[in-house]
Amino acid sequence: MTIRVEATADRQFRTNSYLVEDDETKDAAVIDANLEPQLMIDLVRARNVKVKAVLLTHTDVDHVGGLSDLLGAFGPVPVAVHETERHVVSQGRPLRREFGASTSPVENVIDLVEGETFRAGSLAFEVLHTPGHSPGGVTLKIGDNLFTGDALFAGSIGRSDFSNSNAEELLLGITGKLLSQPDAHIVYSGHGPATTIGRERKTNPFLT
Repeated sequence: MTIRVEATADRQFRTNSYLVEDDETKDAAVIDANLEPQLMIDLVRARNVKVKAVLLTHTDVDHVGGLSDLLGAFGPVPVAVHETERHVVSQGRPLRREFGASTSPVENVIDLVEGETFRAGSLAFEVLHTPGHSPGGVTLKIGDNLFTGDALFAGSIGRSDFSNSNAEELLLGITGKLLSQPDAHIVYSGHGPATTIGRERKTNPFLT
């Protein structure tokens, strides 16, 4: 299997949404739904792929705000999220008391479970629970690609100053589950450029 990864980013928060595609089958998954969903819709159409699911690294408004538009374009594909943040998607309730509701309720919601494989057509993602920025933060691993959401960035880590964040959990998840990955594994973050595990292990000022 040859995996192709392409990203779009909204202008307000520079939040990344990713299109992950199996070059052979043209099955695809979208990871996170930023605030400019039309960019992803246009990319999917340009690539002529079949979106099998939308996977969420967590449910802050800038990562789920485009969800309704994506489902309108791709049909009622499953939306996969960690169970501790399922209510944000299934009930349209806000993740943070600091912010308002971010989405309309979604019916076809599937849990992402630590250590289990989530399949979107021919794509198979390993689920790593990496909370701290939010209770249900996950990293999605496929091949040598890691989609870390707002846990780990190039040169930084996620915020942990929200009411339901936890700085200790964030660092434990990063050091225990992400830095244990091979150096060459590529990190695709919720914001900013891609990096590698090896680069972050050596140079990230929050981890050295």
